[in-house]
Amino acid sequence: MSLLLVVTLVVSGVLVFIAGFHDVSNSIATAVRTHALSPSIAVLVAALFNGFGCVAGATLGSTVADWLTMPDGPFGLGVLLSGVLAACCWGLVTYWWSMPSSTTHALVSGLVGASLATVLLGHEALDGIDGQFWPSVVLPLLVTPVAAFALSFGAVAVFGFLDRHEEVRFLSARNRAALAVGAAVVALGHGMQTGLRSITVMTAALITAGVVDRDGGPVGTVVAAVALIGAAGCLTGGWRITHTLGYRLVRLDPLRAMVTQWISAVMMFGGTTVLDVPVSSSQTVAAGLLGTAANHRFVAINRPLATRIVGVWILTVPACLLLGMVLTLALDPLVALAH
Repeated sequence: MSLLLVVTLVVSGVLVFIAGFHDVSNSIATAVRTHALSPSIAVLVAALFNGFGCVAGATLGSTVADWLTMPDGPFGLGVLLSGVLAACCWGLVTYWWSMPSSTTHALVSGLVGASLATVLLGHEALDGIDGQFWPSVVLPLLVTPVAAFALSFGAVAVFGFLDRHEEVRFLSARNRAALAVGAAVVALGHGMQTGLRSITVMTAALITAGVVDRDGGPVGTVVAAVALIGAAGCLTGGWRITHTLGYRLVRLDPLRAMVTQWISAVMMFGGTTVLDVPVSSSQTVAAGLLGTAANHRFVAINRPLATRIVGVWILTVPACLLLGMVLTLALDPLVALAH
């Protein structure tokens, strides 16, 4: 079982790295596009604050979550490994497509699919995981993009009215400065949300293997590893998705970029500290960009691209459910050897 635990932890680390380069675009794309930050400074800021966010998330949140209670032994590790592998595969596929998507939605959907596969294998469904499907995946999938679109649309109207008599050069400088800060705040929020999920997965693996106590707090080594691996992933820049969000989706200006980042930041921190639900930075940023662009008739929207992005968000759930199920069934004979 020690080998299975090592494999599970390594694959979990791979998911952290993938999440880093896959989602870093959500914090840097608009800042780089509007020249609020240079590309090199932007990825450094994102990596630094993403790492801080992981540590803050572990400090403020419970890493041994009830929704990720696994059965002890190799079988539990096998199910956990299948769900994480499904999220890894989906992250790589969507990055190849240059499409923003939620790592958390992929992870929870993959784990739910793995849980369903346990029933086919003659075991009971896993406690807790299935119950997180609606609050962690379905409801945010339906509510988050609509809320980000509406809030961003309204915020542009408010700022446009308040700034109607201000000098354009002053407004541009102010918005770029606020955008640079907003990029750091979004990276911090992403680290808190995605980092906490990754720390939970690794901690659950250690508990399942009997290495740490189920009632214990976050493992310092795990928190440090997630923070460093996530930061390393951010340093790669994730330029494929950055190009999609910053250059292809809408025509950007500093005001709309700034509004998008701060609406995303507010929603992410509200989801973490007030509602205790995951909020996808990918969905808030992309929907926010569309909301700010829809407020101005001269700001072009790439409608075919926007349709494909929404399609990927919807496809994430069934694809990762199926991947989680197939991987659980495929790995079961190998997991049985670890008994």
